[in-house]
Amino acid sequence: MTGKTILLFEAKSGGAPEGKRSALGADDMFGAGRDIVWSAAGAVFTGSVHWSGKASIASFPHTECLVVVAGRLVLHSGGMTFDLTSGDSVVIGRGEAIAAEADEGTQWIYCATTAATSSTQGVVAIDRDVTLAPSPPPPAQFVEGDPPQCRLFRAFSDEGAGFRAGVWATTPHTRLSRPHPVHELMYILEGQADVTDGDGTQTSVGPGDAIFVGRGTINRLSIHGNLKKIFVIAEG
Repeated sequence: MTGKTILLFEAKSGGAPEGKRSALGADDMFGAGRDIVWSAAGAVFTGSVHWSGKASIASFPHTECLVVVAGRLVLHSGGMTFDLTSGDSVVIGRGEAIAAEADEGTQWIYCATTAATSSTQGVVAIDRDVTLAPSPPPPAQFVEGDPPQCRLFRAFSDEGAGFRAGVWATTPHTRLSRPHPVHELMYILEGQADVTDGDGTQTSVGPGDAIFVGRGTINRLSIHGNLKKIFVIAEG
């Protein structure tokens, strides 16, 4: 675990931190290309995958939300085809039968949980252009100035595994320093933000960047302009 914000992918440089090349178990179909940058209690993992070729599995062994950052990944599941390029995202539910194929140079960032699920939900696409509904702002005691206007669409939710994903948007605001309440992967679709850790280290992100904040990491969030992101939350 770490008390630092992790820049999982920087769009301008195409760079990602090196992790430990390791599968999430013996049946991980993407294990040969998986880098684990961070993990908690053997149940929540984040990092990146460099994978190409073709593979299939009758029962996907964990739940994984992925965002493609380079190349092209095509998934076939339940009679549906998901053709994913940069910025496209899906959640693959545990127990789902899938077939995958990817071009050379394909890369994605991910957050995954090996926790038991409450139901099998298949493969769920996260539409970045989906209509968002009003949602509560951060607690007032943590907001500097007027509360922002926030909007949300939850595309995937498995309360048994404590795993949720979707799209969230907000107007500009500053959230004061606090321990982050959940493990969260964020892929920025629009806007700019600065995340400052408890020791003053600042990570700046914009469209195409991805960051991960572990539960308990002390951070301050400054959002410049309207911001929209794909989020993945794990409570594991």
